[in-house]
Amino acid sequence: MRTNVRKLSLTALFAVIALIIFIVEAQIPLPVNAPGLKLGLANIIILFMLFLGGMWKTQDIFMVFLVRVLLAALITGNAQALLFSFTGGLFALLVMLSMRTAFKGAAIPVVSVAGAIAHNAGQITVAALITSAGVFVYLPALVAGGIISGLLTGFAVYFIYKAHPKFISYIGGMNNDIR
Repeated sequence: MRTNVRKLSLTALFAVIALIIFIVEAQIPLPVNAPGLKLGLANIIILFMLFLGGMWKTQDIFMVFLVRVLLAALITGNAQALLFSFTGGLFALLVMLSMRTAFKGAAIPVVSVAGAIAHNAGQITVAALITSAGVFVYLPALVAGGIISGLLTGFAVYFIYKAHPKFISYIGGMNNDIR
């Protein structure tokens, strides 16, 4: 079996970039203090790969997600955060994968918002299972934060596609649905 070195290298690069974004994002203070509320900027890489097309398959996207979540847990030393991050990220990835086929590239922000809200739903589900149903009081703040962060990351990815078509082609993408 022949391994595509270019694809493997770019996949590893995407995982590293997502991890770096996660680390930088952890240093950004938020004006609202709700547990689990984050900007979700590392999701830019997952969303980018999701709409990239070409040689990028679902398993590549999942691998980048998994590597980022595992390395982030190792770096932070927080095993409990691994459970929250993995579950939320898996919910988000499944929702975004299912929506990708229904929505074309012009709807990247819509798919991103749905993914962000699904991420919050996954986190709150884990929190409710670990603690109590009382954590659902944070749900409105998490949904509002999910909408804002989903729009932010969705438009960031949309504008990357619009501004850099040669770059998209160079890294193996071929999604022409972005208008």
